[in-house]
Amino acid sequence: MAVAAAPTTVDNVPVHPRLSPQMMGMYIFLASEVMFFGTLFGSYFYLFASHNPWPPHGTHPVDWFPIPAINTIILLSSGVTCHIAHLGIQRGNRPRFLVWMVLTIVLGFGFEIGQAYEFIEKLAPSWIGADPSLAMAFNANGFATAFFTMTGFHGLHVLGGLVILVILLWRFQKGQFSARHHVGIAAGAIYWHFVDLVWVFLFGILYLWVTFPGIALFAPLR
Repeated sequence: MAVAAAPTTVDNVPVHPRLSPQMMGMYIFLASEVMFFGTLFGSYFYLFASHNPWPPHGTHPVDWFPIPAINTIILLSSGVTCHIAHLGIQRGNRPRFLVWMVLTIVLGFGFEIGQAYEFIEKLAPSWIGADPSLAMAFNANGFATAFFTMTGFHGLHVLGGLVILVILLWRFQKGQFSARHHVGIAAGAIYWHFVDLVWVFLFGILYLWVTFPGIALFAPLR
């Protein structure tokens, strides 16, 4: 039987878990993150509008397959497993939470490994036996700088999310969460879904749109 989470109390006044002080703090933090990534996307669109063609001639091709596509599947799958883990703790099913949260963390590290491989492939292809002439320097042009900056910051946010999930798992093992008290897990799950969503936009703009320039979605910006 599902057990509803008990409301938090502030000055003896019941507060719904989604409106608890801890959750409100996460909402405020995510609002700042939206502004941060919004600035990055805004800068990218400014570069796009002020350069023709885009990416500039001579830019090393940014293929959406296989590594980026696989990474996308891995990260979105981790969002599903994180949600299942969250539902598990909500319903008091501790084994279910443990298994699915561990799987979420494993998938998250898999994404980071894929991201690191792609960076090496572009910055130092000779390290993996690829043609050195295919290297794309960070400061090669506006697109290269934007690409590494945006995907790099996202990778750091995923790493931060993994730290949060590992800490939550440790606290869970200490018996600090239950069906009635799991606000920390709820906050961590929301953050994880946020980094998933940001990657969807990054994948669409930096990979698919560049690979298939015929998609004139942003043509009016020119």
